Amino acid sequence: MGGCCDSSPEPSLSLRERMSLSMRSISGRLTLAVAIVGLAVFVVVGSLLQWALRRELERMRERDLDGRADVVAHFLDEVEAGDDLSELRHHLDDVLIGDGQLRIWLIADSGAVVYGGKIRPTTQPADTTAAVGKLTIWREDGVALTGRSFRVKAHGPVPDGVALIGVDTRGDQRLLSAYLGALVFVCGLGVAALSALGAWVARRELRPVRELSMEAAAISPRALSLRLSSQGVSAELEDLVDSFNRALDRVQSAYEHLEAFSADVAHELNTPLTTMISATEVELARERTVAELRDTLSGNLESLHQLTTMVNDMLFLARADQGGTVQTLAVTDLRLVAGQVVEYFDAVLDERLQRVDIVGEAQAPVNAALVRRALANLLSNASRYTPAGRAISIQLSTVSPASTDERVAITVVNPGEGIDPAVLPRLFERFFRADTSRQGSAEHHGLGLAIVRAIARMHGGDAFATSADGITKVGFTLRSRETSLLPGDGGIEPHGDP
Repeated sequence: MGGCCDSSPEPSLSLRERMSLSMRSISGRLTLAVAIVGLAVFVVVGSLLQWALRRELERMRERDLDGRADVVAHFLDEVEAGDDLSELRHHLDDVLIGDGQLRIWLIADSGAVVYGGKIRPTTQPADTTAAVGKLTIWREDGVALTGRSFRVKAHGPVPDGVALIGVDTRGDQRLLSAYLGALVFVCGLGVAALSALGAWVARRELRPVRELSMEAAAISPRALSLRLSSQGVSAELEDLVDSFNRALDRVQSAYEHLEAFSADVAHELNTPLTTMISATEVELARERTVAELRDTLSGNLESLHQLTTMVNDMLFLARADQGGTVQTLAVTDLRLVAGQVVEYFDAVLDERLQRVDIVGEAQAPVNAALVRRALANLLSNASRYTPAGRAISIQLSTVSPASTDERVAITVVNPGEGIDPAVLPRLFERFFRADTSRQGSAEHHGLGLAIVRAIARMHGGDAFATSADGITKVGFTLRSRETSLLPGDGGIEPHGDP
């Protein structure tokens, strides 16, 4: 049966996958680092302890051999008569009784063994007649002894020869082996305990990171106002939290702006589309003459032209928001550019009985076509809201001429009804209209001043507006010196250059 509730257990991770996942985590890497450091420390300390014990055992063995050699030499010095040789053997036997690891040989230069057994032991070096000091002695059973030797001068029953004293070091080796095993066990426990402690400390100290991750996971388009809490976080995370919250502020602002922009676009597109659909439906409802259909198509064509203009403006603003640059810059006489824009509007200005005065002079590295477009938008707005018979002025000036950030300002000044101060900050927003009741406001989609600000920013400047005492000033600034502007994927060229 096919079941909607069919649920299969998630595949368990293999050991290799779990180790790989652990190595990608900060906690896992910290634990591994602590374990490696602990292992290195314990290995070094254990090696030093083993070396110290070995050195101490060797020192004690050498000191014991030197002492036994002195005792044997003392007994040899006391031998005076032939009967004293048996006494010497007795004393040497007494020396051997208390220590089963010790062996003593008296070997004449002729090769005869005076004491210690019937077979002469093998030594390294092999020439015992010349051997004096440290050497290695092999017993009859093949066990190697660490030994000492010294020359014996003939006196009494003792002939010229050499005395050999050896000690079995296998007990010391067993002690060192046992000690090494204990060190390995203790060091292993120490590394394990240190790793566990390091893992606990890492998880405890990284708990704020996990809590921040949970807080970040709760942020969604429906909860963009949430922010990461900086209370109680460590100093190392404060900058991260602050930077993340500032990024969220920018994301929220952009998201809200996008929502508003989408709503405005939908509203602006809905009106002309609805008008065209309604007009077309009415014309198709009954038979129409060619003239009537031509009138309807002309109206639809006009609406389509408006939509095309609005779409082009929206594409221009979108590319500007993405950091589009100006393709070509050239030092341009802005007074000449202003004159070209005024000439373009001559017919409109004559119809409205208006005139335009150009005041001042300025030059700047600009894209002349874009500047003409921005100035045309400003002059068009000023002409619409300036009473008939009044004058509009285009003012060219230099801002902060003494500073290194010198700029050129282009200001369009017109008399007429002022703008509410509360509206001025929003004047350059997309689709914003200061007063929809004004004559002709429906004929414009509210992107003109937004384009002015975009062009200004593409030239390293910004837009501004003031209105007081019946005088409205709207304009923008430009860099007066050529410099690198906004980075972007490609340049922006104007559409509909006046």
